[in-house]
Amino acid sequence: MAETPFTTEIDSRPESLPRALALAGIDESLRNKIFDALRRAELSAKQPQQFREQVRWPIVLSLLQQVGVHRILMSNGLVFEICPDSRIEQALLLSTSARPDHVWEPQTTKLLTALAADHVVVGGAYIGDQALFIARALAERNSTGQVHAFEPMDHAFRRLLRNIEINKLANVQAHRLALWDNAAELALAGHAGLASSVPVDHALGVEVVAGISIDEYLKRHDSPGVGLIMLDTEGGEERALRGARDLLSRAAGKAPQVIFELHRNFVDWSDGLLNTSIVKLLVGHGYHIYAIRDLHGNFSMTNQPIEVIPAEAVYLDGPPHGFNMLASKEPDIVARLHLRVVRHVSPKLIPEKDPALHHPVDGFRSDNGK
Repeated sequence: MAETPFTTEIDSRPESLPRALALAGIDESLRNKIFDALRRAELSAKQPQQFREQVRWPIVLSLLQQVGVHRILMSNGLVFEICPDSRIEQALLLSTSARPDHVWEPQTTKLLTALAADHVVVGGAYIGDQALFIARALAERNSTGQVHAFEPMDHAFRRLLRNIEINKLANVQAHRLALWDNAAELALAGHAGLASSVPVDHALGVEVVAGISIDEYLKRHDSPGVGLIMLDTEGGEERALRGARDLLSRAAGKAPQVIFELHRNFVDWSDGLLNTSIVKLLVGHGYHIYAIRDLHGNFSMTNQPIEVIPAEAVYLDGPPHGFNMLASKEPDIVARLHLRVVRHVSPKLIPEKDPALHHPVDGFRSDNGK
């Protein structure tokens, strides 16, 4: 009698489950069904956070063990091919929205897409979590502008190119360069999504990349007006802005809007934000500065207004943390974009923290799960 190619015994050992999930995850259709079931289960769980940490996330990791990546369709039609490399991608993998409208920092994404005009410079583009939304907004407005996306880390850069490719975005120019104030050779320090560019000391085993200033880049490419600069370079934001002096010195209406991250690990704000060198640099060029109230994660805030805090009225106490800032020379930007100005609250929106400091003025109103 011929031997059957299949075993007749069921492997009932607990340790066989991760392998079974990894095999199940190879089938994209089945993987999507399990992902969706886990999302719905979290929404109805009595202890959602515990379910997310102890059940959902371990199963997600097992499902991705063989394939490595997972595609997520966004509400605007963008597709992101992601893997669990960073907290940014982990948040998207664990989104409670069936089709999320952002990858990370929902209010910043809304503000960036509202401001997208002419050419846009994005420093620290990572996998395109903000750059691709900007590119889609430009395309929808029939703009001839391009997104000039800079990502120095090789692994992230390759994944940025992949996400540009699968979305067929012709208006994104990606460069494996670090934005700086000169053409220095720079070393990358840190993990995916959190890597900083620092002057290289020729240490062995360090990923090295070339630096370029925004002003020099624009000269080389003969680019016309830049309407927006977005910087998330883990401490390199000021050096990048110092490399854009010509651009920043333009008059209101021709100078770009600027959104940049400010983090206590890199900036000493003990004397207030107005006394930090990066804010002084922008104020010296005639900019008005606001902190953007936002959260780090994937949590739909579609129907909530974008709240901003004047730089002199930001609540800064707490452990070292970071948040995004808006700099604009436009006198009526608050009215034009229907921004809500609030004072003496934290820019960090954190659902489990003090509502008076860390919640939107009207409280959290999420569309998650729909």
